Amino acid sequence: MKPQYDMLFITHLPAFYKVNLYNKIAKHKRVFVIFISDASSIRTADFTQADKHFDYCILNDLPFEKRIILKSLWLLFKKMRKISFKKLIVGGWELPEFWLAVFYSQAFKNQLALESSIFESATQGIRYWIKKLFLSRIDLVYPSGEPHQTLLTTLGYQGKTRLTKGVGLFNYYGKSATKRSFSGKFLFVGRLAPEKNIAILIQAFAKFPHFHLTLVGQGPLEQSLKTSLLPNITMLGHVANDALAQVYAQHDVLVLPSLREPWGLVVEEALFYGLPVIVSDKVGCAKDLVIQPQVGTCFEATNLQSLINCIEWISQHYDNCIKHIDHIDFAQKDNLQVMQYIEALS
Repeated sequence: MKPQYDMLFITHLPAFYKVNLYNKIAKHKRVFVIFISDASSIRTADFTQADKHFDYCILNDLPFEKRIILKSLWLLFKKMRKISFKKLIVGGWELPEFWLAVFYSQAFKNQLALESSIFESATQGIRYWIKKLFLSRIDLVYPSGEPHQTLLTTLGYQGKTRLTKGVGLFNYYGKSATKRSFSGKFLFVGRLAPEKNIAILIQAFAKFPHFHLTLVGQGPLEQSLKTSLLPNITMLGHVANDALAQVYAQHDVLVLPSLREPWGLVVEEALFYGLPVIVSDKVGCAKDLVIQPQVGTCFEATNLQSLINCIEWISQHYDNCIKHIDHIDFAQKDNLQVMQYIEALS
């Protein structure tokens, strides 16, 4: 007899924030997770290090980017045949594995955790129709935020939705109880890659020699950035997840200037540690987590003057942002995300 599960999740990697979410759901439902790979060529090891309290398997022993697609599809097909599930939740629509899963499974079982937003997704031409075809196999979608819901509307999706206001649960490490005041210390946390738009940060901080910017992370631009640093910019390289709390405590504001950022989990981390945030208008969580709760501000991703204006604005409205951050109930926010999945099965 096949093992019986309430939910079968299929996702890219055992990213810590995904594992945290699945662990919470598994306290209430029988969960099986298929991870396509257990590592990535562009991620540090601690990105995928988390204890799993649910049944799972890993399809490929190669890094995600180096997996053999046909082999991965065959392994997925064999695994799905061996288990029984009430609902299938796929972590996107861009991978061949997701397509195989939703066409193998009965449509009324299929659900989509949607992290793509209207900002970076193509909604014209052949890609529009490809997404429409995928959605024709989906019974329910979990859009992360308002821009993700807008994408569904643009694609003409008329099925059921449940807004999650997140893409997983981040790690809660030690939070400083120190009352914050603005001292001009800004922070970037993320991959040092072109899509993160770090060049505009360097240009902006050339206008603010009395402020300081710290860059945390690794990536393909690391060496070139080192040659263009200003006296008021510091690079820390990679900082382990469990050491980030101290870094946040030493800074006042997080800046995420991405040209493409489907959600932005680092924004949630910064808010938990008490930092107001500046985000670009291409960050998926900007409206839901920054603008509506009034905990920061937003600039046009390719407009240097817009970023400069936001840096000036947050230095003047810092205390007000802090007051709004103090009213955020993170436990309630996490519970909402978990319950959206659990209640969809009830």
